[in-house]
Amino acid sequence: MNENRARRRDRRRARRARRRIRAPRHVNAVLRSVIGPTLKWLFHIETENRHMVHQLKPPYVLIANHACFLDPLMVNCQINAPVHYVVSDANFRSRLVGFALDLVGSIPKTKAMSDLETVKNIVKVKATGGIIGVYPEGQNTWDGHTLPIFPATAKLFKALKIPVVAAKVQGAFLSMPRWARSYRRGRVVISFALVYSAEQLKAASVDEVHSGISEALEHDEFEYQRRTMVPYRGKNRAEYLEIVLCVCPHCHSIGRLHSRADTLSCESCGYQVRFTAYGFFESGNGRPLYHATIRSWNLWQSDHLRRTAQQYAAAQLCDPLFEEARVSVRIGYKSSPLEPLERGRLQLYADRIVLLPERRGEPITFPLRDIEGINVQNSEHLEFYARGSLYRVTIDDRRGNTYKWNLTVRHLQHCCSA
Repeated sequence: MNENRARRRDRRRARRARRRIRAPRHVNAVLRSVIGPTLKWLFHIETENRHMVHQLKPPYVLIANHACFLDPLMVNCQINAPVHYVVSDANFRSRLVGFALDLVGSIPKTKAMSDLETVKNIVKVKATGGIIGVYPEGQNTWDGHTLPIFPATAKLFKALKIPVVAAKVQGAFLSMPRWARSYRRGRVVISFALVYSAEQLKAASVDEVHSGISEALEHDEFEYQRRTMVPYRGKNRAEYLEIVLCVCPHCHSIGRLHSRADTLSCESCGYQVRFTAYGFFESGNGRPLYHATIRSWNLWQSDHLRRTAQQYAAAQLCDPLFEEARVSVRIGYKSSPLEPLERGRLQLYADRIVLLPERRGEPITFPLRDIEGINVQNSEHLEFYARGSLYRVTIDDRRGNTYKWNLTVRHLQHCCSA
């Protein structure tokens, strides 16, 4: 079984190395003429300084803040030439989605890890005079605020020696939050700006380039919303919010929040808030409003999980910190289709993740020191590399929170390395 899996992996690696990155202009023209007007109508998209990108001759790098699932299409439809986006290789595991991404010239990239093959493909696109689309955060935001930029991004841009253009996307997070199952109608504004010309990029240091692109993409959706106060109308606005928010600010219980329609409640203490059409919380039952925004709540809960992880690791307890009663685990590698591995109960300890199979087999242990590139894919799947393979964990409960696992594993890894 393992030998067959290894042979399939080698064949897929070879196919990936032979992948040709190309995007026919007629395909891009059809997408812009069909999808562009639809997105503009659905999300009320407006642009600022769009003429600048029309006047700039490729090759150049187009960077953007990753606010929602659809913002690559929103941005691409504003540009007259194809954009070769760097895309998580997880999206290529589906043959249909992979075919569509190949059709528009997407460049596969392993999430949260360095990938030399991706750099080679980026250089190929530059050589053909194409536009390279990069999301320097590496994933779309959980709370409406720009995530930290990967330091290696600035080094890559310095090496490419071509202009860098920023598209700041505002309003897209509240239009389609990462945790939501439906969109809301409000307004999206895309602002274009030239961050660096080729000459400016050459003269700047790596640290200056990093600061420049970070500043160009810096965005807080709720600070922006306080200035604009655009209503984002839709049904069940709080539904599935427990996918990102997992700690009650009143009783500090973890994993006891539950959403319904426009409200988020704690099943332990009864604390309740209402999520309004303007994207802010209101107190739902007369208790204090601890956090007015998802951003504020998420910052507080991340710090709470960090302190909880530190205390748990120091106490050397035998019981797990977290546990999921029913999960399914699949195994694969990069863009290869995943294969079922096991179903069972997942437990998190100070130094390891343990899978207890439903069938009475031996527990499968993943030492935290062996785990690399841990991230959440599509808001629900926990993915990480260990022992040369990719593992994907899916919680049976659709409201299960893998985000808290991602945060806490990182905190525990930091505790172990400190």
